[in-house]
Amino acid sequence: MKYFILRKFIILFLPALLLSCRGLAVNYSDSQSWIVREKRIENRIKRNRPTLTLLSVQVDITGNRDSIEKETAALAPLYFWNNGCVVIPADEKPNYAAKINVREREISYGWRTKKSLAMEVHIWKFEDAPGIGAPVHERKLPVAVSRFITIGENSFSSSQITGNLLKKTISSAAKKLVTHKRLSKNA
Repeated sequence: MKYFILRKFIILFLPALLLSCRGLAVNYSDSQSWIVREKRIENRIKRNRPTLTLLSVQVDITGNRDSIEKETAALAPLYFWNNGCVVIPADEKPNYAAKINVREREISYGWRTKKSLAMEVHIWKFEDAPGIGAPVHERKLPVAVSRFITIGENSFSSSQITGNLLKKTISSAAKKLVTHKRLSKNA
């Protein structure tokens, strides 16, 4: 009788337990949305918010990197907007310029392989931003930098991983930018 009840319990509740687990791809869901205001309201906001242009998104990953680069380039202005910055084209003379680097490496621990994911956001004053192909020793230091690294089984091929790392990195860089702006204003 005991085994019958135990078997019935396992048959009925084990599938429910497995399906309620967040680790299963079947149950994964995430969303985020933005609202961007009309042009005349946006012009009023630009006066109070730092403006920047996105210089480039560079992806260093083995395999298909075009989709990750496009996804990062499309999401970056929205994450900057969430953190109080407005991304505008370079010909409108923004205050700052940003560059995003995405790197994925495989690390071997004996017979196990892990992935190291790193995302960096560098923000320069617009006039100090490095030109394309400028030598490293001639570049000026950025005013704000943020870098997040994670090591695990996952890859940037997961939109969730890309979105989460980009969100954290841009948020941290935007906070540093606000601090820089406040310190330079008080100096």
